[in-house]
Amino acid sequence: MAVPQPTRAPQRTQPPQVQKPEQAPSSGESVATTSEKFVRAVERQFAAQLGDALRWSDYQKTLAQHLFVRVDQQLKALEAKRTGDGAPLAWENVNMPKLALDAVHRVNLGLDALIPNHIHPVPYWNKRISKYDLDLRIGYVGEDYCRRELAVVKPVEVVYQLVHETDTFVPYLRDRNNTIETYEFTVNKPFDRGAVVGGFGYIRYADESLNRLVIVTQRDFKKAEAAAKSGDFWGENKFREEMQFKTVVHRVAAKLPLDPMKVNAASWAAVQDAETDAELESDMDRNANGPVIDITPEHMDDDPAGEYPAGQQAEAERAAAAGASDGTIFGAGSAASADPY
Repeated sequence: MAVPQPTRAPQRTQPPQVQKPEQAPSSGESVATTSEKFVRAVERQFAAQLGDALRWSDYQKTLAQHLFVRVDQQLKALEAKRTGDGAPLAWENVNMPKLALDAVHRVNLGLDALIPNHIHPVPYWNKRISKYDLDLRIGYVGEDYCRRELAVVKPVEVVYQLVHETDTFVPYLRDRNNTIETYEFTVNKPFDRGAVVGGFGYIRYADESLNRLVIVTQRDFKKAEAAAKSGDFWGENKFREEMQFKTVVHRVAAKLPLDPMKVNAASWAAVQDAETDAELESDMDRNANGPVIDITPEHMDDDPAGEYPAGQQAEAERAAAAGASDGTIFGAGSAASADPY
């Protein structure tokens, strides 16, 4: 039977793929020089640990320098807010072997730390080695970017949309009478849409027979909420809708199959393992590895709670009780970041 084509109301589009990177500090020349030293330090560390030299393009070296700038900004910002005792959040207290390998994997995936929500540096104190481990968490814009670029078939467009209780959403899934998945979506009350009841994503290809409609239900939201273990961020507050939108992005982007010929298998596996390890870490012996310390990146559109490894709500509550009013979680300690190279 004939299937009506989508009737699209104004909708929330996918995370931006190309954004102007945030500017580096005004001392551009000195930052550039230090970031170049960081790239060389990563290359040396990589060769020492894996016995092989890095062969980065000029563009990849630029991405590594951007990562240095982002991490340096966050270390300084967090150190400026730190109170109490403990090691300063400075380069000399960073676990460089871990950071070097993690940096290589993120650069290999083409992630740019100066684009908002590509990478969120999350430091936590590792009592076993008396250093800060930096967890380079991939944000939802970074995940969307990676999935598109590394897909078997690159999509023309990916739409991410929340559906509210007053909206009209009619899906047309593929069957023997309908060869192209599509949908109808109408916002009936744009200024009073009511509560979110679900979401969907639409992956559109040049070959429309490949188009994919992904429906995200309340059950998916509840699963994400349970995994976050963070009622404070998933409760009745301003973050809830943002968290729901991010859940839609994660669920839909995961439906883009990766091309083994494009993806760096080792880097992708390392990133996925790191995401899992970060969640497991919070359920391990807290006394063995110390409190987790999270950064809220400057100029960050994404809700920082969405990037927290599971189980960190207790830390968030302690920080709030201590007077942290900006959503940042920071640990004990005050010194400026020093050039470690």
